[in-house]
Amino acid sequence: MSLTGKGYYIWIAKQCEKGDPDRIAALAREANLSHVLIKIADGTFPYNVDLDNGFDYARPIVKRLQSYNIQVWGWQYVYGDHPDQEAEIAIARSLELGVNGFVVNAESHYKSISKAPAASRYMNIMRSNLGSMPIALSSYRYPSYHTQFPWQNFLDRCDYNMPQIYWIQSHNNAGQQLQRSVNEFMNMRPFRPIIPTGPTFKEHGWVPYESEVLEFMQTAKQLNLPAVNFWYWEGCRRDLPHLWNLVRDFQYTSTTTQANLPDQYIQALDSKNVDQVLDLYADNAVHIRALNAVQGKSEIRAWIASLINEYRDSTFSLIWESHNDNIFSFQWEVTKDSQIQLQGSDTFGTKNNQIIYQYSFLKQPESVS
Repeated sequence: MSLTGKGYYIWIAKQCEKGDPDRIAALAREANLSHVLIKIADGTFPYNVDLDNGFDYARPIVKRLQSYNIQVWGWQYVYGDHPDQEAEIAIARSLELGVNGFVVNAESHYKSISKAPAASRYMNIMRSNLGSMPIALSSYRYPSYHTQFPWQNFLDRCDYNMPQIYWIQSHNNAGQQLQRSVNEFMNMRPFRPIIPTGPTFKEHGWVPYESEVLEFMQTAKQLNLPAVNFWYWEGCRRDLPHLWNLVRDFQYTSTTTQANLPDQYIQALDSKNVDQVLDLYADNAVHIRALNAVQGKSEIRAWIASLINEYRDSTFSLIWESHNDNIFSFQWEVTKDSQIQLQGSDTFGTKNNQIIYQYSFLKQPESVS
């Protein structure tokens, strides 16, 4: 299930509109939220469940939001000391509540190389039991600052990356911080589509300015990121209602309403139909690769046919794309039996919705011979 638009995290459900599911759903619909993320587990324990009487505050909220066609994702903070038990409670809560997706919130407790096996163990159990349910990672904005964090162990089994773009104790560079985060993750493998989380909370006297939150959303749209969300509902509504109103009134919709050229290109490759791919090129198109450049459809055909034949039994998938006017940049991968066989980074220059030039960079993962 794809995720687009705007969303909000809920931490403590009973502090969110006094736990009133009808009020929560009405406000979410008024704000045109596409998704709400509610905490359902903390470590090995269920969350948003009253320990005295067993009342589950999350359950009615999930059902009411879903009745308004708003996706609800569960989330869990993980510590990594007991990965099997953490996965078990997350799976049980996710399935019993019927959430649409799940977010793994991993931070300081996983900032150790020794925790990498625990991350893999946790994620393997989650993926094996949640099937096709989308899973996202919520963690730090700059991987370069957290090199001991087991990024690959988490992201290998994730569908989305939700970095926390919190410019705490800083001002006037929200867009720059988001751009840097995206750039750093683009240079990591595996890359996963980015849905950034912005701050609408106060901490130690710091609050984000309206102009910064607006810049954050505008930059995300310019980068063609599919969605954004914010931390956190009850804190924003209580302390910074003007920021809630700002997010509510911002129209976050996809910049493309139909399949654009990267979509069409990868779909054509996946169809294994050479002519369908060639139809996207202008007659005199130029294709530039690391070792050579060719011009014209007949020359490009040979390369496409070779690529398709080599990976005829594999799946071509678009991982990320952005565009500015008539220039498209995108990343894609080829997988077989859930293993990455090839990774590609391409740039298209277009005219009249046809490719007139293409730069391609291909890379095989080290594990693929």
